[in-house]
Amino acid sequence: MNIGIIGAGLAGLTAARQLLKAGHNVTVIEKEKKTGGLAGTFSFQGTRLEIFYHHFFTTDQETVQLIKEVGLADEIIWQETPMGIFKNNRLFKFASPLDLIRFKPLSFFNRIRFGVVVLYLSRIKNWWKYENVCAKDWIIQAFGKQAWEVIWGPLLHGKFGEYASEIGMPWFYSRIHTRAGSREKGMTKESLGYLRGSFQVLHDRLVQDIKKLGGSVRCSEAVRQIVVKNGRARGWKTSAKTEIFDSVLATLAPQGLIKLLSKNSVGDYWDRLRQVTYIGNVCAVLTLKRSLSPIYWMNIPDRQSPFIAVIEHSNFIDKKNYQDRHVLYLSSYLPTEHPRYRADDKTLLKEYYDYLKKIIPSFTPADVVQSHVFHAPFAQPVIRAGFGKTLVPYASPITGLYLANMAQIYPEDRGMSYSIRLGREAAETIKEYIPEKKAVRSGITKATGLKKIKKAGQKRVIWKKTTKRK
Repeated sequence: MNIGIIGAGLAGLTAARQLLKAGHNVTVIEKEKKTGGLAGTFSFQGTRLEIFYHHFFTTDQETVQLIKEVGLADEIIWQETPMGIFKNNRLFKFASPLDLIRFKPLSFFNRIRFGVVVLYLSRIKNWWKYENVCAKDWIIQAFGKQAWEVIWGPLLHGKFGEYASEIGMPWFYSRIHTRAGSREKGMTKESLGYLRGSFQVLHDRLVQDIKKLGGSVRCSEAVRQIVVKNGRARGWKTSAKTEIFDSVLATLAPQGLIKLLSKNSVGDYWDRLRQVTYIGNVCAVLTLKRSLSPIYWMNIPDRQSPFIAVIEHSNFIDKKNYQDRHVLYLSSYLPTEHPRYRADDKTLLKEYYDYLKKIIPSFTPADVVQSHVFHAPFAQPVIRAGFGKTLVPYASPITGLYLANMAQIYPEDRGMSYSIRLGREAAETIKEYIPEKKAVRSGITKATGLKKIKKAGQKRVIWKKTTKRK
């Protein structure tokens, strides 16, 4: 079968490789100049660097497995990473139980309570009981109101803005459970993974494998329309030509897929896609003359902060990899209509620099050798309580059209491992439901069709595809 894939991020490349190994013909098309999607890179100090900060946890087995499969196991760097939190004009280390005990913005009782609740969330497996629970309500009840006001409330606001109080407990559970699982016994140390030379090394190797298997990957080409005839996907149109495929996999945000379908995007499936709200991201990458702190990841639980975290990448990956320059990320999650998202680089950086000086008084713009600002309009889906009921399957009601994006990752947050898993699962779905000679019109289950399955020690929700033959 001839299969077209829209998007050369990790999901699209993983699916392409898997389908090619199953004997199908595959073409991947990507509108950007480089592969990688949200894990894409740019030229930096003689090497490549991620546009948006990236790492993986010891629990991210899909990432580790894929890296090994493509022969890059020796390029993995595991590094212990210092974490911190800036609160009340002071930087606190926040990586171990002892650090928690020393965290004075919380009362002593609430520090103990905090640790107990995190331990509880790290050990339970059945997250489904939280499906209709708001994280805010659960956090206030379990951690206490002070922990919500001091830590969790500002952080959720930094991540989701006006939607913070609507976020579902399964998303919060997954963040804590995954993070705790990456720590050594005793919760005292955490190691994160990275690839020597950036994650572009993985993208390039996947492209090499795809080409060796007879597939193709074309960048700097955008799909303008998905061709649908008689309820069946037939291919796509670019600005230059129309190409015919037996099946099409779109690794796009729901809004992107709907735009490519126009008149065909009607019905329950599409209504569910329209329900998904996305938050954008604007990220500044700074090249510095010196280090600003010993911390790799510094959370900023302050509603007045223009960014949610300060990530000093060169405290994770040695500065010698970047010609002895230090690397800093400042990241904001914002609706695309927010003034800060729409601001020009000079205005944005001034706001960032002004607040950065509050955190690190010795900082001055003269410390910055170079700056880059990147935008992503679909960086984070808003995972409200009851989000599982809005999930859609990979297979759409249009025969031969499939969708795989981060809105289908649940309850986990976005991440490379989940993109890889999306690609693998979408490929298996395509192999299972590839159209036969006679037309197959597809339907989807209602919310009652949600099926919980056990995978990687956790329960996930997957929509099971149903087909009706006519």
